[in-house]
Amino acid sequence: MKIVAVVPAKGNSDRIPSKNSQLLDGKPLFINMLEKLIKCPSIDEVWLDTDSEQFIDIASELPIHIMKREPQLASNTTDGNALFLNEVSHIDADIYLQVLCTSPFIEIKTIEDTLATLINNPAYDSAVMVKKEKQYLWNNNQPSYDIEHIPNSVDLNDTIIETMGMYIMYRDHALTLKRRIGNNPYLIYATPIEAIDVNWAEDFQLANLIAAGIREQENHLLQNISASISSAILSDILDELGYPNQVIKKLKPYTPTKIFGRAKTLKLRKKHQDESPAGIYNALNTYKYIVPNDIIIVENEISDYAYFGELNANLAIRAGAIGTIIDGVTRDSQNVANLNYPVFSKGYNCQDVKNRAVVEHFNKTITLDNVTVEPNCLVYADNEGIVIVPQQVEHQVIERALTLTRNERHILNDISNDIHVDELVAKYGFF
Repeated sequence: MKIVAVVPAKGNSDRIPSKNSQLLDGKPLFINMLEKLIKCPSIDEVWLDTDSEQFIDIASELPIHIMKREPQLASNTTDGNALFLNEVSHIDADIYLQVLCTSPFIEIKTIEDTLATLINNPAYDSAVMVKKEKQYLWNNNQPSYDIEHIPNSVDLNDTIIETMGMYIMYRDHALTLKRRIGNNPYLIYATPIEAIDVNWAEDFQLANLIAAGIREQENHLLQNISASISSAILSDILDELGYPNQVIKKLKPYTPTKIFGRAKTLKLRKKHQDESPAGIYNALNTYKYIVPNDIIIVENEISDYAYFGELNANLAIRAGAIGTIIDGVTRDSQNVANLNYPVFSKGYNCQDVKNRAVVEHFNKTITLDNVTVEPNCLVYADNEGIVIVPQQVEHQVIERALTLTRNERHILNDISNDIHVDELVAKYGFF
């Protein structure tokens, strides 16, 4: 049985300009949803349904398929059923998920549980996400409840509301009924956070506050872990997992330091002779994508010329970055060092990349010291090396790192107690 997920995202919108590409915690809204669906084990293919060439370019490195939407279906007059049926007619599958990026907090577990329920219960022909609330409703400027005897909220009738976030349907039922909800749908009850629908500017403000709170939970975890691990530990673990080429070796920090966060990437290339030098200033646009605990990583094609000095360091600090890694030289070294902002580089040079380089791209894959760096991957850097942790093994790496650090503390304690090496090896294995 083939299961596909489709994210519809047209380029323009009325209530919020270019709503689907607005940044949620430093990432375009539609990218946030595509990346989530890619991580769902039960989904065979993820599709982006869009009319926007810009969206297609932004998503070009994701392992997804593109369905180029016809202009006549990219307006607010398009019916949701027509949009769903258009996706069904263009994509071959048995089950279709239509997941709207304006519901950014739908959990992977919710998606997986819903698919399992649908597959294991043939009576359901579809699924729709809803929220259940007890509300003091009004109609025609009058309360719908007894205003003389106000009921307790627990006694109110349940109100079931579509969140407009997710629809799931079998192909044959969709083609027969010509709509995205069947005759016997399974109701997916969203949590309050999952039910958030981003359609107005105020919704975006709320969503960003929630996303920042979720991110801070991870940031606290990374900060706690960084206190007990090192580049040596992570490098050993990645070697054991079959990832021997994850260490950037030639870059050093201004002063002794350690940082542990997620990568935001930028690539600079040599300016063509007839090209405007203003292209370098596109690098300034990257700071709006930076969120707290990000690490800026730059591939510089003309690495003998300096990129990143005092002004960029201040912009990075303001955006929340915790460090910058440059595949090349930098400048303003003393002033940057005075900011106590970690910068890893090959050294210093007063000559700038201005008039010599332009931005090739950002938030896409780059290469430093023959090491591939993908956007949003985990990065750990200290005085001995910079370790790039591939996203597909980051949970394994963190779990092993915590186990190793605990073992090392026990080993050090046993060494201080004069335990023989043979006994240490028998107890802990080779170390």
